[in-house]
Amino acid sequence: MALRVSPPKVFPIATLATKPPNDAAGSADAYRQSSFVLGAEFELVLDGLNLEGKIAEASSGAKFRSQQMVSAMGLWSRAWLARLQALHALQWGNYSVATPLIRAAADHQAGMLYLLRTGAQEWQDWLDAGGIAISAEHHATQFELHAFRAAEILAAHEVLGPLYRVATDFSLSHFGSTLLFAGADSAPDHVSMTFGDRDFHFGLAELHLGWLLQLGLAQLDALREAESVFAVEAASAAAWSAGATKTVGVASRCRVEVIDAAGMQRYLIHNWRREPRSAPKRILL
Repeated sequence: MALRVSPPKVFPIATLATKPPNDAAGSADAYRQSSFVLGAEFELVLDGLNLEGKIAEASSGAKFRSQQMVSAMGLWSRAWLARLQALHALQWGNYSVATPLIRAAADHQAGMLYLLRTGAQEWQDWLDAGGIAISAEHHATQFELHAFRAAEILAAHEVLGPLYRVATDFSLSHFGSTLLFAGADSAPDHVSMTFGDRDFHFGLAELHLGWLLQLGLAQLDALREAESVFAVEAASAAAWSAGATKTVGVASRCRVEVIDAAGMQRYLIHNWRREPRSAPKRILL
């Protein structure tokens, strides 16, 4: 029996984070500095999220209501919320939390793209096999877990794959990435560790904002690729994508490059600096 698709409930509005309490160590200053120094980039990410929200809302009508659409929308929603919360974390100077959220968003977006490109066949097979059922024994509605990851998308996609891999390495408990977030002032002659640091860091903020813009670009590309599944306003999508592409392409921004060093894959961070006026340097992980 084919399952009907109920009208999706869409909550399309994204907003910036509220101002933190004045006595919140570090984060109040990070909030002010983020707005003053990188306000245009925060607004650009937010504009992209709200554009996606409008597309989701427009796609909730009967014309677009299909299993393919709602299967993709579920993963899109999770990615959208992860990116929004990452944006809020950056405003509060909580860069360490933003990274796993960005990693999760890339993972969810890859899954969405896989479903769109395969007609959501795996989703339909899951439904047909009783993915949603009643467990009489436990007196519960059952959602069969069904482990699902779009590894082939992550392996091949020029944005989602590299971003997922670097965000994964930065999210895990590796020693080098731990120093990046909690002890970046360390040097060969000393370790300089911090605890609960939420001070503004220009390099970390700029790096993560660039990742969020890249994820937004990848998401709009996926939606435009599936124009028969979602109600995409092409002109608005193209205009936002042009602005995001220009911003990400600025050579002076903090960014990560994957390099080969002595036969090993390493991450070289360019234009690393705590304050905009500081001299940029490089970090090799």
